[in-house]
Amino acid sequence: MRMNGRRIAALLEVLGVSLAGPMLMWLVRRLAGISVTNPLTSLSAHVTDAALITASRQIFVLLIFQYAGYFLLIVPIDWWHRRRGAAAYGFTRAGRSWKMLLLAGLAAALSAWPALGLSLLNSLHPSETAPWRQALLDMSWRRWEFWLFTGVMSWALVPLLEELFFRGYCLRRLSEDWGDGPAIVGSACLFTFAHTQYLLPNPYSIGMVVSLLTVAVGFGVVFAWTRSLIPSIVAHALINVLMTPLWQAALLLAFLIGIFVCWRRGAAAIRQVFSNASAAACAALAFAGGTWAILSARDEPAVYVAGAAAVVAAIALEARDRRRNGIAAVMSKSA
Repeated sequence: MRMNGRRIAALLEVLGVSLAGPMLMWLVRRLAGISVTNPLTSLSAHVTDAALITASRQIFVLLIFQYAGYFLLIVPIDWWHRRRGAAAYGFTRAGRSWKMLLLAGLAAALSAWPALGLSLLNSLHPSETAPWRQALLDMSWRRWEFWLFTGVMSWALVPLLEELFFRGYCLRRLSEDWGDGPAIVGSACLFTFAHTQYLLPNPYSIGMVVSLLTVAVGFGVVFAWTRSLIPSIVAHALINVLMTPLWQAALLLAFLIGIFVCWRRGAAAIRQVFSNASAAACAALAFAGGTWAILSARDEPAVYVAGAAAVVAAIALEARDRRRNGIAAVMSKSA
């Protein structure tokens, strides 16, 4: 398989897993008779404390099942590729100190300044948003049940799961055959357009899509630089905590000061990561990632079948490559 074929296989694998994973978990749950409720469909600003605890449990189960579906495919495929162990997904310090990784996490969080500024502006002049998100903003924050719920769906569990999938798998797998630059752009588009609550035709949502893309690229650069998920998980958790307008303004000011202090090192890291990146490759993965993520939001059977077909095609291409390499090795020894 030529290098071009290897790139196609890597792209098909990542895009296929992102669609076929949920379908596989749906089949597993159906066969096991397990029902999962999405509490966001009925969330209201006047939800009771007891209902919030129930919703926290429901969203926890929903998220675990969702990401388990991805990794039911990823783990065996990676085992076949001989990528095994937690370090293969970025759960490693990669030879760096905890202090350095935490500082890198704070640096990655600086990429969230556009999102933070937009959120501050929206809190002062609200725009239309997803009903569940509006309910979350309108309900009382002065109760531990609220912070339990937001911890599960926003600042504690979600950063771990999303970074594991989008950076630990998608970015890492694409970078093997496309290089770090295109892989960062492609996985950033997958990540951004997977946030369907912002796919609304209004200035705030459009601004949030652009801001999320900035955040995802920032996380990707730090992951490519450190080869560890720890910084992006720290940054993701930090920027996902719900804040009052006063705290948003204070953090935005701190971020802008941080950018002024660190811009030289940040620019150097970005240049290093994208030094060998082809603009055409970045554009191709951006288009593929964004289009695929938007299609997956349609929740139609044909979309999931396409995802399964993409995984099968990727494995077939990679198996053919292994066979050819094996034949070449045997011929080389015999010669």
